[in-house]
Amino acid sequence: MNHYVLGTAGHIDHGKTALTKALTGIDTDRLKEEKERRISIEPGFAPLQLPSGYRVSIVDVPGHERFIRQMVSGVAGIDLALLVVAADEGVMPQTREHLQIIEMLKIPRGLIVLTKMDVADVELLPLIEEDLRQLTKDTVLEGAPICRVSSRTGEGLDSLVQTLDRLVKALPPRPAAGAFRLPIDRVFTIRGAGTVVTGTVQSGSTRAGDELEILPGNLRVRVRQLQVHGEAVSQVHAGQRAALNLTLVDPGHLYRGQTLTESGAWSVTERLDVRVESLPDLNFTLKQRAPLKLLIGTAETMAELILYDRKEWGPGEKAFVTLRLREPVVAGRGDRFILRRPSPAATVGGGEVIDPYPPKHKVRPESARIIEQRLSAGLEERILESLQEHLLQGPTELARHLTEPEPAVKAALKNLEQAGRILPMLDRVASARHLQDTEQRLIDWLQEYHRKFPMREGAPKAEVISRFLRGVTTREANRLFDFWSAKGTLRQSGEHLILSSFNPGIPDEWSEKARRLLQRLKEEGVTPPSWKTLLEEAGLPPEVGRELRPYWIRKGCVVPLTEEILLHQEVFASAVQEVTEAIRREGPQSIADIRKRIPASRKYLVPLLETMDQRGITRRRGDLRELIHP
Repeated sequence: MNHYVLGTAGHIDHGKTALTKALTGIDTDRLKEEKERRISIEPGFAPLQLPSGYRVSIVDVPGHERFIRQMVSGVAGIDLALLVVAADEGVMPQTREHLQIIEMLKIPRGLIVLTKMDVADVELLPLIEEDLRQLTKDTVLEGAPICRVSSRTGEGLDSLVQTLDRLVKALPPRPAAGAFRLPIDRVFTIRGAGTVVTGTVQSGSTRAGDELEILPGNLRVRVRQLQVHGEAVSQVHAGQRAALNLTLVDPGHLYRGQTLTESGAWSVTERLDVRVESLPDLNFTLKQRAPLKLLIGTAETMAELILYDRKEWGPGEKAFVTLRLREPVVAGRGDRFILRRPSPAATVGGGEVIDPYPPKHKVRPESARIIEQRLSAGLEERILESLQEHLLQGPTELARHLTEPEPAVKAALKNLEQAGRILPMLDRVASARHLQDTEQRLIDWLQEYHRKFPMREGAPKAEVISRFLRGVTTREANRLFDFWSAKGTLRQSGEHLILSSFNPGIPDEWSEKARRLLQRLKEEGVTPPSWKTLLEEAGLPPEVGRELRPYWIRKGCVVPLTEEILLHQEVFASAVQEVTEAIRREGPQSIADIRKRIPASRKYLVPLLETMDQRGITRRRGDLRELIHP
């Protein structure tokens, strides 16, 4: 069965709490201060059994203007609003403000309840109802039923229950899919049980024993027990008011405004791309970077308003903007919110989250159009857009980033793959267009790299990954390199990447000098001058020498003994032959023995023998060298 939440709204002392008690038998004013002051300070909750069998939750919210935050946290996520108006007073300031909040939160259905009929002036009732019809015109409550009741005498309660039953049965079912999310509105401890949090399940479901995460805070918790209106249950679903007994967490780290989520399925954000609408009767405008209070779910934080296509946001205007948040929140696409001016306090308007994890935009009119386009974009289009921002993503990542159910994302990915618009890359996928763009940027960069370093084997893969493949694992990067290599555009050489058309070589302007230098190395034998001296005498700049040395080493033209001593390959081979033949004929040789055959100082012989050791030709035993393979 579907689960729904009904929420009261209205001016202070218009009978919301009394109405809830008359319907459910439960006094939702549980705090000592609430009973002493006879006003609601925190939202209260009570179950209501309807004749059709539906068991709904009623949220009784505070009516005082100072508790608007609590009021918004109470009505966030409700399915049907009860605008409560006292028949002896009629429309009052918080009647209007609460209606504005209902309208801004786009609560889909509602009705109007005229309370305190036992003290009403019957002759004034038609005027009050006409006033209400005018007030609710062009709002979600336009044409809503008006029920007259007295919570004290019971007048009209049966008719109200029947009307509620009819409206609830007509409500659309809550989506069953989606990762579990519950904005926390209460935190307390129970002796013998521990930490308990309560809230309305916005999406998904959870069971006893599940491991969940609390955001912000990244706190891992486990569900010990579940209750719905005091009754133990094994599972809670979207639309239910739930209390969850949690383990593995210190209650001192929890507070209203956090969100209990399925582990790894949600992330916090400090920026929101949104569509906003201001109230038409405002007597002020908001300028660029105006500070506002954002009320979303049960969270409240300060937000900076970023305008793109206007200098001011005026009364009754719709706009596509970014909210930069002072503190992180959990938000999903389509979430509704309220914006209030902090001082003097006033509700400014509300809106809808379009992108909870947006890129940064430049302050220009085009950015507003980009945000607007994202509002109407379908899931497949949004997936492709996300893959343009992040080269590789998996279904779970995409579901979290787009705040969509993972099964829906997987279905969309299958369609996109069949259409050739995405390509699988191990456990993730890439946009075919983004891959092509990345490949072209890499080709352009490699062309410049080869021009700048013509003697190098190619660009190090690690540098390519850091420049072009951020967020991609080494395994995934190698898969991409294989993909591009198979196309024939690029080729791989060990840990280097090269354009297929490129072959390393010495530039023409240095080739003759390099040839003569190599010949000189051959003529100098085992005691050549230092590399620096050779370069200077050959007329080659140091920067050319830095590239030429590793190029010759790779080509096998020279053998490095130290940073400054290089031997021509033929000279090295001849020296190796002298040493190995001597050891075979006479046994292990000391440096003094070898010096008799190779006339060179220890400056050259020591690194020569150490190089032979490193190459597995000889090994040292004390002061002697012996062959590894005699």
